[in-house]
Amino acid sequence: MTRARATAAVTLLATLTAFALSSSNGIASRDPVSVSALAPADEYFGRQKLSPLGIRHEVLTLKDDLHHAREHPDAIEHKAELVEDAVDDWAERYPNDTWIASAAWQLGTLFEELPGKDAHEHAIVVLELVRDKFAASPFAATAKRDLDRGIGIRPWPRWAGPEPGVQVARATPAPSPAPAAHSPAMRPTQPPATVTVTDAKSLVDAIRGVNPTPDPGHVAAIQDLESRFWSLSRNGTDAAYARAAWELAAVFERLPGQDSKAQAIRLLALLVDRYPDQIFGRWAMRDLARGIGDRN
Repeated sequence: MTRARATAAVTLLATLTAFALSSSNGIASRDPVSVSALAPADEYFGRQKLSPLGIRHEVLTLKDDLHHAREHPDAIEHKAELVEDAVDDWAERYPNDTWIASAAWQLGTLFEELPGKDAHEHAIVVLELVRDKFAASPFAATAKRDLDRGIGIRPWPRWAGPEPGVQVARATPAPSPAPAAHSPAMRPTQPPATVTVTDAKSLVDAIRGVNPTPDPGHVAAIQDLESRFWSLSRNGTDAAYARAAWELAAVFERLPGQDSKAQAIRLLALLVDRYPDQIFGRWAMRDLARGIGDRN
């Protein structure tokens, strides 16, 4: 063997060894892993024939599409199920591959964020895979934590329109008399529901009906609903209003600016502090652990 070839062989061996001792996110594996345990970069899995890098890229793309409302949740869930099929194939053929735990964890959290019972069930299955089959990875403890707290069923988001398969009843409104000339007209940006908010249910309905945009009229309506929450719930001490706090935090999360972000964090922290055993408290804890992003 020539000197050049010998040097190249040593370099290749060192590179493969370093690759084998690392996970997909750069975290060193606890035990040495042979190169043969890792799936080749050009190996493809599942019906979609996704490579390991392709799986990771697809999950991150789907998360971004969901967070920015680029696609309907049902379309994102369908694509996520195809990624799950690829992950299962990968885990079956390369059960000791250190990349799988990270990719599966990201997929599980995507299912957690999607609405509906089907996504909820997929989240449990994927997180159980991480917890049970990759117990030595740092992602196993996080998966176990989420499973122990309980995986909530996310409601269908208003921005996605009517939920598929759900018939929306449309009541015909009764005609109302024209306002007198001296009567001030209601501002179009003020939701009518805020006028009749008297209890937890009507408050939740009003919050879900508000338009979370930075339009000054909409912001004023949201601030009015927040004031009603604090007064009706006796400063957040009435557990019947936990759902309202969760919905209100979700509205603030969708508004731009540091003030809205701070309001969302305040409401989520209240839920974690006062209602940790309710589903809304567990969701709030999960969101705070992941971090509340900045909206531009």
